[in-house]
Amino acid sequence: MIRTVALFLTAIVLSGVIGCCTERDREADAKQMYTDYITTWSTHDVEKMASYFTDDCVYENLARGQVYRGKDEVKAWAKMSFAAIPDFKLEVTSLFVSGNWLGCEWVMTGTHTGDAPDFPATGKSFSVRGSAVAELMDRKIKREAIYWDLATFLRQLGVMK
Repeated sequence: MIRTVALFLTAIVLSGVIGCCTERDREADAKQMYTDYITTWSTHDVEKMASYFTDDCVYENLARGQVYRGKDEVKAWAKMSFAAIPDFKLEVTSLFVSGNWLGCEWVMTGTHTGDAPDFPATGKSFSVRGSAVAELMDRKIKREAIYWDLATFLRQLGVMK
């Protein structure tokens, strides 16, 4: 009887430890995945960047009021961005994961040397802080909403005063 109770208590303790470590490992894995994803924006590897999304993903660029559904639309947005800003870079400044949700702060930099759909190239550089909230599913991004200051971006490019 004492042995059975001891085994039962050991099982409870180990399940708590394993559960804790598994969750911690899952969060560390999600952080690494998202950091790798952000890095692909800086390398302009559109195919690799899209591989971090689920097939039915939703990507919301709230500053521009745009929503992209599915990998093809996300890739088209990225290609247009890289054409307008060939030295586009993102740098993570903070990142947290809680369950299936992720929050990130980043800095976006580059030089606007290519024409954008809204206005011609200005040749000016920019540095804008932003953030993202992402819902994760099976080690992929199911939904991502990015928030950044479009007015600051346009002022730095000389398009807006």
